[in-house]
Amino acid sequence: MNLRKCFASLLICNLWLSALFAGRIEITYPWDGKKIPAVKKTFVLGNIQPSTATLYINGEKIDVYKTGSFIAQVPVAPGDFAFNCELFDGDATNYYSREIKVAAPLLAAVSTSTLNLKIISPASDEILKEGDLLNVLAIGTPGKKAEFTLKGLVKHYPMTEMPRNSGRYYAAYFIRGGKRVKKKKLEIKLFGGAFPGKISVKSDARISVDNVPWLVVTSTDNAVIRNGVNGGYMMFLCEGVKLVADGKIGPMIRVRLAENFSGWIHESKVEKLPAAALWPDAETRTISISTTSRGIIAKVSMWGKMPYMVLEKGREISVRLFYTRVHSNWVIYNSQDNFLKAVSFETPATNVAQVNLTTKEKIWGYDVYYRNNALFIEVRKEPKIAGKWPKPLKNLRVVLDPGHSMLVGGRPMKENPPYDGAISPSGWTECEANLEIARQIEKDLLKLGATVYMTRKGGEEVPLKERPKIAKKAGGDIYISIHNNAIADGRDPFAAPRGFSIYFYHAHSMAFAKSIHDSFVRSINLPDEGLRFGDYHVVRMTYMPSILVENAYMIFPEHEEMLKSARFRAKLSKAVCKGILDFFEVPKKKRRVRRRRRKR
Repeated sequence: MNLRKCFASLLICNLWLSALFAGRIEITYPWDGKKIPAVKKTFVLGNIQPSTATLYINGEKIDVYKTGSFIAQVPVAPGDFAFNCELFDGDATNYYSREIKVAAPLLAAVSTSTLNLKIISPASDEILKEGDLLNVLAIGTPGKKAEFTLKGLVKHYPMTEMPRNSGRYYAAYFIRGGKRVKKKKLEIKLFGGAFPGKISVKSDARISVDNVPWLVVTSTDNAVIRNGVNGGYMMFLCEGVKLVADGKIGPMIRVRLAENFSGWIHESKVEKLPAAALWPDAETRTISISTTSRGIIAKVSMWGKMPYMVLEKGREISVRLFYTRVHSNWVIYNSQDNFLKAVSFETPATNVAQVNLTTKEKIWGYDVYYRNNALFIEVRKEPKIAGKWPKPLKNLRVVLDPGHSMLVGGRPMKENPPYDGAISPSGWTECEANLEIARQIEKDLLKLGATVYMTRKGGEEVPLKERPKIAKKAGGDIYISIHNNAIADGRDPFAAPRGFSIYFYHAHSMAFAKSIHDSFVRSINLPDEGLRFGDYHVVRMTYMPSILVENAYMIFPEHEEMLKSARFRAKLSKAVCKGILDFFEVPKKKRRVRRRRRKR
């Protein structure tokens, strides 16, 4: 009996020692319990020690980089899913499991053996008016006939199965006839066909039809109006701007800005006004021009804050004001100004006024804001820098933005995912990598004479919306946001070459972005993913040329190793500095030629 106990103890000890000396497995992404979309495959990041060991994930052998880091594309299945890892190092084996949750496809395969029906759209409450389309989508038993009914509006409206025998049933109903419906549930029926029986289901969403618009007012600054429910950004409004609302889908409210021109704003950004509130209505009055050391400011006198859209084309800034008429009888120019060429105005549509500012030189940036019953349009001109060595960038104010933060909601993100930004196979976060690169750029720019402002200097939390404010408060001349790339869950990391890319948003930022991009092409030995327009918050800033640099993909072990190298970070910094020098057309530094003394 004692021999058996001794043998069992030795076996347990042997297994424990085997696991101990088998090495270590770490999965850095996805984190434990992460929910990912409905995809067939996703990538896994991690590292092992020793790097020479053999790694399997769910029975598939994984290539491991010389540092022990790895990235792998692994098949997944809907529901609770586990990455089961096995590490073999000689005779020893180690095991590790990472569990995640994979979403089920929205339009899953429809069963043909049971009678079923599910409404996909409308998915949330809607307020519609005459002339709108009510879009209806359901999935159910294939090969049936389908119809929907909305009490008080339409009965037994036929739906179409597309494609045939797919179980996807569609309808688009054009609302007409002046009817009013208040919070009614839509009902869909399936019947007929080869499969016996019929079924009907009511939507959770409630539909209202009302042709009477209502008023809302923005309750926060930087309230975004989109060009569709899930569309792109169209304009950014300050607090206190009245809007005419005439529709709603889920949390998005449709606002009517002009005849045949609408936008969408989130309900959290507005408050509903009482029915007796005054409707938005304004006129442009006197326009006066003042000068600043950085350009000009046009003051447009008017009553009330009206929604506006800014259009930039070449050397012209146009501000289009809605619910507004042109009534500017006076334009007062400034005799000290040599930057502004002309002010003009026009009426592109009924109750839409447009003020145009044309400049003699290129536009460096602009800002538009309300103050004391007037609209101010500030237009900046190119800053004057030294342009001569050894300090060619003297008088240039550069804002460096190391993207992301170490904290999320005041908590360390490494301990409490989700991560703010990307993470490398070894667990190095993007915010750490971005800061190291920004510090090197700062050091090199200071040597060139520039004044440098950092949006963050360490691991402190700096909200995204605050970064452009920091840049404007600093009076920056150019803005560079430093980042390193990753890819979305489910995308194949090996599907295309991965390297660097440079993003811009506004027209006045494109030349700057191109100069930095050209410099990277010449000096950074990574694939060129191009100069790109990008709808990022920090590059939407209008006050100065603003760009976002994606230096590399830190999810790849090779890129991670490069980014951890001080030599490579110095190379990235040199590329940025050279791009800035080229953008300002600074001549090349002349080399000193040492003359040899002649022997007598």
